[in-house]
Amino acid sequence: MKKIFTIITALLLLASCAEFTDIKPKGMNMLSTADELELLLNTEFRDFNSSDFGMYQLPGDLLIGIVGPVANLISSPTPTSSSILVTWDEGNVKRLAEATAFDEDYRKLFEFVGKVANPILASVGFATGDEAKLNQIKAEALCLRAWAEFILVNKYAKGYNPATAENDPGIVYLMDDWDISIPPEKWTVKQVYDQIVADCNAAIELNALPAKNVNQMRWSKACPYAIKALALIAMQDFDGAEAAAKESLKVNDAITNYWDPSKSMVLTAYMPPFNTYEVFYRAPFSCEEDIFYTHVEPQFNLLRTPEFESRIEAGHAAMERVPLDIMMFNGNAMMGMGMSMVQLPYPCVFGMGTNRGAGWNTFGLKTTHQYLIVAECEIYKGNYDTAMEYLDAIRAKRIDPSIYVPLKGTVSSKEDAIAHLKQTALGENVFSIYNFIERKRWNQLADMKETLTKTFNLMSGESYTFTLSPDSPLWIFPFPMNARDNNPNLTPNSYKEDDEAVPIS
Repeated sequence: MKKIFTIITALLLLASCAEFTDIKPKGMNMLSTADELELLLNTEFRDFNSSDFGMYQLPGDLLIGIVGPVANLISSPTPTSSSILVTWDEGNVKRLAEATAFDEDYRKLFEFVGKVANPILASVGFATGDEAKLNQIKAEALCLRAWAEFILVNKYAKGYNPATAENDPGIVYLMDDWDISIPPEKWTVKQVYDQIVADCNAAIELNALPAKNVNQMRWSKACPYAIKALALIAMQDFDGAEAAAKESLKVNDAITNYWDPSKSMVLTAYMPPFNTYEVFYRAPFSCEEDIFYTHVEPQFNLLRTPEFESRIEAGHAAMERVPLDIMMFNGNAMMGMGMSMVQLPYPCVFGMGTNRGAGWNTFGLKTTHQYLIVAECEIYKGNYDTAMEYLDAIRAKRIDPSIYVPLKGTVSSKEDAIAHLKQTALGENVFSIYNFIERKRWNQLADMKETLTKTFNLMSGESYTFTLSPDSPLWIFPFPMNARDNNPNLTPNSYKEDDEAVPIS
């Protein structure tokens, strides 16, 4: 790099856009060339939920980040963020906020906006260099901002309801012309989604993105359509969502075959003297279905719940091919983490990729998201064969080939079609945040919403059942306290300030 540069608007946004009130802005030194601007895009999108597993935890498919017996969480006299989420204790929503001192998702996502996307958008009009490259960089920055704000609004605000979105409190949408001396205000949910779509449209109109990414942590022509489709289906604009999804699939419609050994999907793991076994290896940067990739390696204490196992389709790779801790010990469950540490008879996902860097695309964008969107929209039209055809495109690459049977031609009711959609989505989105996003969105739809139930059968013999309703305030995560302390406009979205914390009964 030939020039030493600083960007005030980028560097002030450390720690989740919170500490800006402590700094006196003195001006701005802009990046001046296309090559210098592009350096900002060389960001690794990885491990930014390392201390917060809320979006994994809430739907009840996984237990993650639990380091002691679940019985201790259930009986804890002082509720913690972990106990509140694990037990779906909606009476302690305010306590959850008080226990959320910081939030890695919030910090990292706003850093992506404030330290990468917005400095580019603020400077690109003045930078020198090849016009086509400048337009590509601008389009990538718009995609990055739209994607980050989409995740943020899904986590920290109410699901989009067309009847109320215009007034529902949302999040800060950090624009590139923000005056850093003034605390940013929350936008409404509708304003946030409208701007996400506007950013996607602006990126599309530039017509500058490549059909194939520079790498999978950069943005391609498929990406703005993909983000737009996710936003529009949340807004219940089903025709618009389907059209955008199909445009994304025109650029990339690949689906990685999780059962194809030629795609480096199988490795041999060794645990001498106990066992040698095969593991599923989802190699980073080589799965063609990843149109934007975020790398988070599965944690050791990641357990599948019986509710997940009862819902997932038989023969699915997420059940049959993902390595479990007990595989090391020839299936001896007593040696597994579920029984030894959490004290539940649950299998623990372990050793994915035998420490060779494999991981799931936890926050990023996949072609299969778009297949699911088209399938759902076709179900609403009553075109069940077409919908099942899109689901089959995914299922054929996920279900054990020895038992796979197409759905097309077998479904004649909306109820059955929705059941197959949910089952396919569950398997496709497991080990990612998109099961949370999908279920939160479905909570706004009469035909799709459901009350979730889970039961913990403890090794002590005790049994506890918990439920999570579609309108539970737990679906809205609290802003972290460090951000609220620095911005008085970040009033809570899931409870009123004068609500009292209720102890666990």
